[in-house]
Amino acid sequence: MEQFCMEESEGCTQESIRFIPVSLDGVGLQLELPEGFYQMEEDRQHRYYPRKGRPEIILENGSGVQITAQPLNQKVESARIRFAAEEVCLLTKEMFPRYEISPVYLCREGKLPTGWFQMEMTDIKAEHIKALSTVKERLVLLTFTYPARASAKWRSIVRQSFRTFRESGDWADGTN
Repeated sequence: MEQFCMEESEGCTQESIRFIPVSLDGVGLQLELPEGFYQMEEDRQHRYYPRKGRPEIILENGSGVQITAQPLNQKVESARIRFAAEEVCLLTKEMFPRYEISPVYLCREGKLPTGWFQMEMTDIKAEHIKALSTVKERLVLLTFTYPARASAKWRSIVRQSFRTFRESGDWADGTN
């Protein structure tokens, strides 16, 4: 468990945040997230994600933050993760032209390189970060959706989380 922010720190206006390891076994990824995330209930999943192809993993916390993860069934070398993220970004811009979308960034600070970009969804007062990484050269898509009013906090948390990505479970030893 890592202490990311301590409420007692001088000048801190933020509550304490502790990261804990979370295994996303359905996609073979382990990462660290703030305490308090849990699997979204089935009826809520149908309300928020009613379409076919719902993400394999849907987590949420009590503050309205949602995290999804799903394998994309494409092989990509980790060295090409930025290119894959740029392709997903272009597709996202086509699908959601009304939203402001950032350039693609690359985080290489962890065990798995992660390409990511951010969407500002002003109509629903939320932001969304899409992140792509690889597990055994298979592309994995994660999304982090959080209230826009807490964007500074969650942008930092999500980028910290990228540094903790690693393969887990059967995927790590190649049996999946």
